[in-house]
Amino acid sequence: MKATKLLYLLALGLILGCTDDDLSNQQNQDLPASLRFNFLVNSNNEPIEYPELSGNELSVATYENTSLRTLKIPVVLSARSLKETVTAGYNVNSGLPEDAYEIQPQELHFTAAQPTDTIEVRFNQRWTAGETIAFSLTEVSDPSIQLGALNEATVGDRFEVTLGEVNTTYQLNTSRIDLSGAVGETVAFRVEFPNGYIEEEVDEAGIFSFLNGFDYTLERTGQGSDYISYRLTLNEDLSAADVNFQTIITLQQQPAYNISGNANLLVIKPIQTDRDLATNPASHFYDTSNPFYLVRGENWIDHDNDGACSWRSWTAFAVPVEVAADHPNAILGSDNATPDPADDVYYDAYRIGFSSSLAGRTTNPFNLQRWFANEATDASASPGFNIEAAIEFYPEGGTNTTQGSVAVIPQFLTISNRDGELFELAISGSGSYRQVSETLWEMKFELRVTNDALYGGTVTSEYYIYNDRGYEDPTDLPGNSCVEEITL
Repeated sequence: MKATKLLYLLALGLILGCTDDDLSNQQNQDLPASLRFNFLVNSNNEPIEYPELSGNELSVATYENTSLRTLKIPVVLSARSLKETVTAGYNVNSGLPEDAYEIQPQELHFTAAQPTDTIEVRFNQRWTAGETIAFSLTEVSDPSIQLGALNEATVGDRFEVTLGEVNTTYQLNTSRIDLSGAVGETVAFRVEFPNGYIEEEVDEAGIFSFLNGFDYTLERTGQGSDYISYRLTLNEDLSAADVNFQTIITLQQQPAYNISGNANLLVIKPIQTDRDLATNPASHFYDTSNPFYLVRGENWIDHDNDGACSWRSWTAFAVPVEVAADHPNAILGSDNATPDPADDVYYDAYRIGFSSSLAGRTTNPFNLQRWFANEATDASASPGFNIEAAIEFYPEGGTNTTQGSVAVIPQFLTISNRDGELFELAISGSGSYRQVSETLWEMKFELRVTNDALYGGTVTSEYYIYNDRGYEDPTDLPGNSCVEEITL
C-alpha cells in the first residue's frame, strides 16, 4: 500500500512539474508538416529579409508595396524531418499586364538544410495605385504536407500584394573619394534608388555632369533593383605629393525621379605630407570601447538670433575612420582577439569622423544641427549629419606627438528640411590641435560653409573641440561675426 501511494505521488509530481513549454513541445511533435507564406514586416511596415532578426513578429497575409525594388516573399516549410527535396507550386493572379512584372522561381524547393524558399517579384513598369497581385500555394510533392498555417490567426496558403503610390528618388552613396594618384588606380561608387527604379526611365547618358580636374575613364559595372554601380579608372599620374587634384561628379535631374541625398561626389588626390604613424593623433578623439563616445565642443554662434554671439556647447559622436590594411595611414585598431589577420581592423592614424552608431540616426557634426531650424535629422533625409571622415591631423614637423595642425576635410554635405527640400553644404576649414594636459586634447579651428541659397556664398564659424570634459571656457571673440540660426 505504501509503495502504491509512493508511485502515485511520483507520477503526480512529474505531471505537475511539466512546464507549458514541455507540453507545447509534445503537442508540436504531433502536428503535421505545413507549407505557408511567411512574409514579415517591422514596426515601419518594411519587409524583413534574411539575415535580419525577426523577433516575435507574426507573418502577414497582405502587404502594401510602395517600392519598385524587387519584392521578396518567403515561403517556409515546417516539418520535423525531411529525407528528400520537397517541391511546391503556386498561382499568381493580377490585373497588371503580363510584361509589367517578372516572377521567379517557377517552382519552389525545400530541403532539411534549407526549409525556406523565396518568390521574387521584379517590376518592369509603374502601376496604378490600388492594383493587386495575389499568390496562392496550390500543390506540394509530399501529400502529407498541409498547405497553409496550422492556426486560425493566419491562413498561410494565400498572400496578396496591394500596389500603392511610389515616390522614386536617387542619390550618390558617398560624397567624397580619395585617390592615391597612381595610373590605373580604380575606385567605385553607386547611384542608389531607395525605392527602386525602372531601367527604361533612367537616362544614364545624361545622369551626370562633370567638373574634371584630371583624366579618367568612367564605366558602369553593374546594377540591382535599387542601384547602378560605376568604376572610375585614373588615366594619368597624379602622384606629385605637393599638388591637389580634384574632379566633381554631379547628379543631373531625371524626369521621374527626385534627388534625395548626396548629389555631388568629390574625387580628390589630396596633398601628401610625410607623417610618422607612431604619432597617431586621431586616436585621442575616439574610443572604440564605447559606441556612444562623445567629443565636446564650443561654437561661436548667435543661436537665439538676437544679435549677440556667444560660445555654445555641443557634442557629437566621434568615430575612427576604417581603412584597408595596406592603406598608407593604416594602424591596427583591433585583431578581434584572433591570430587570423583576415579579421583585423585598421584605422586611419590621422582622421576622425562624426557618425551615430544607431541605425538610421545622425549626430551633430560641427554643431550644424543648431545652425538650422526645421531640419530633418534622420540619416535617410539628412545624410550630411553623419560624416565618415571629417577632420584630418598633421603633426608638427610630421613627428610631433603633442601638437600640429588640423583640416576640415573638404566635401559636400546634404541635409534636408522636414518637407523634403534638399540643401547641399560645401565645407572646409583649418586650425590647430594640442595636448592640454595628460588626458585632455584640444582642437581649435575655423569652419567654412558655402551655400548660395542660404548664405549668398560662404560663411565662417569658430570652434573648439575637446576629447573630454574639464576644459576651460574659451575667451569671447569681440568683434568677430558669427552665424545665425536659419529656418530651412
